[in-house]
Amino acid sequence: MSHPRVAAYARLADGNVNPVRVIEGQEAKLARALHGIVYDSVHDEIIAPNPFAEAILFFRGGVNGEEAPIRIIQGPHTQLDGGPDWNTPDSVAYDPVYDEVYTRLRRGRGADATPAILVFPRSGNGDVAPVRVLRGPKTRLWDPYRIAVDGENNMLVIANRDPLGFLIFNRDDSGDVAPKAIITGPNTGLWGTPQQIQMDPERRQFIAAIPGQRTDEGYLQNGFVGVWSYSDNGDVAPKAVIRGSKTMMISPRGLAINTRDKEIYVADRVRNMLFTYYAPHILGE
Repeated sequence: MSHPRVAAYARLADGNVNPVRVIEGQEAKLARALHGIVYDSVHDEIIAPNPFAEAILFFRGGVNGEEAPIRIIQGPHTQLDGGPDWNTPDSVAYDPVYDEVYTRLRRGRGADATPAILVFPRSGNGDVAPVRVLRGPKTRLWDPYRIAVDGENNMLVIANRDPLGFLIFNRDDSGDVAPKAIITGPNTGLWGTPQQIQMDPERRQFIAAIPGQRTDEGYLQNGFVGVWSYSDNGDVAPKAVIRGSKTMMISPRGLAINTRDKEIYVADRVRNMLFTYYAPHILGE
């Protein structure tokens, strides 16, 4: 039986290798459905959601084994109590420029039964209220899946289910405001909701993991990694892709980038593998 854990591997690891460190055990307070964690290199912290506890957990960067979080955002004032149907936070994003943590509510409940993006100070601890909430019909949010933020260029990108694609906001937008751009349409090549997004401030682009199509017989091998420019709007094809049988990808779910070494890391939900791609054509020669 599997149990919740976060595993760290050496960057050059290859094949059937053991992780160099893991976060696991009851003291860690992790749960399954960790669909998006982030590392804060400025403060050397790992930030992870716990959707079942309706909480955001903060660990020291060198955590190993059964170790408790150093801070937990949790409680009624946080608005993280999203109710049933996987509404609670299962992923997070971090803005190192403004030191803020973002998470999502899929649908909301009660009088505020609408999707929302919640923003917290990274240093928050306990039952703290969000500093901003993006919510309302003008936002076009519906089942927002993943979030990425670039404080340097004032960009907030949200993977959305309907309309299917990316909603683009200013980083500090709050309340019921319309997106400044929406990337959606057949030319995007999207089969389903983007599974993970990474920002590349230097090249003013974002990179997303796009899942493969699911059929009664299983997944088609048409998932891909796509790249869009910050200035894109409308039915825009990605300016670069990683796709095809040689990539071994079927349905990518996790995504991370390493701009220093020009590498893109992709976790595939069907193959249960982590792939590393050398991508100077995307991350700069």
